[in-house]
Amino acid sequence: MNIKITYHLMPWEIDYALLTFTQLKKSLYYIPSNVTLTIDSVLNLSSNMIDWEKSKLPKEYFIEKYNTYSLLLDRGIVHNKKIYKGDKLYGHLDLQKNCIGKEFTHYMNICPDLYFSETALASMIHVIPIMEKETDHYIAVPEIFQMWDISWSEIVGPEFKNVHYDNWYTADVFDIRAVASSKKREDIKKSGAPQIGIRSVKNRLKWTGWFDLYSKDLYEKIIIPPKEWIGYGPWDLFGMNVIGELFNKYNLKFLEFVISEKVGKYSTGPLNTKPGPHTGYWMQSSIKKFIHIKENNSKEHQRQRMGKDGNPLQQMKSTINERIKQLQKNKKLWKNIFTEEN
Repeated sequence: MNIKITYHLMPWEIDYALLTFTQLKKSLYYIPSNVTLTIDSVLNLSSNMIDWEKSKLPKEYFIEKYNTYSLLLDRGIVHNKKIYKGDKLYGHLDLQKNCIGKEFTHYMNICPDLYFSETALASMIHVIPIMEKETDHYIAVPEIFQMWDISWSEIVGPEFKNVHYDNWYTADVFDIRAVASSKKREDIKKSGAPQIGIRSVKNRLKWTGWFDLYSKDLYEKIIIPPKEWIGYGPWDLFGMNVIGELFNKYNLKFLEFVISEKVGKYSTGPLNTKPGPHTGYWMQSSIKKFIHIKENNSKEHQRQRMGKDGNPLQQMKSTINERIKQLQKNKKLWKNIFTEEN
């Protein structure tokens, strides 16, 4: 089993790399010996959004940190490092589109500011054989803290169901870790070993794009983003809705498992440097103050993610329909991904 992981870093996220690479290193002690982890990481120093001549911190500052933190992954993980120094709009979408390979059996994307335990990856790998018995099209996702509306409800951990939607941003990853650790201690007390709780999503398909594991066929053949998308296009939202349409209207053979591991974001919790709730504002002030952001290009980044009217789903409906039409034209693929009843 060879799992490809993508990890895209902006300069203001550089210190998150130390947290992420540390957890990945710890994860190696729990995953089976027949599993290979391949991570493609990119430090994005594009001058499309940042005016480096006006910035107080040079590119070299971030390069030095990136190379130093990467030493953590020198053993046990195949780490393909890249530093992008061009002047084009570049983002996580470009990295994800270029990560495909015949040798890979599964794909993941890890957000820079994400907390995950050292056993989370192993737990997700553990449920792969269970899902593979049912279908070639599946996704495993961890539980999350309460989010801002009901659409997230099926992947919210039961311990956080009592948190009001308006308080979603109060999540503290250390509280989340404490909850998860307490559950594991209870499991060990009862059965001698921590248990992996799993449940299948039935009513509302939803995943975060933070730390999700995708099957090869799902990632390579179905949720392919449009070729013209670059930079920061909302690939996660696109993929979720393509699958939702196929699942609800065409009876796609698809399975989503939620595992009892918990994840959370540092940037909306203990390291939130902007008071109150926010989404998509991850620039840590300790670094943002020393780099010069090009205002117009920063807005283009937001437009790609949120759409011209702030409703990305409404804007991409035609794109979702077009993707489904493309799948239907490929009669062999269409036959393989659906049940005999269709």
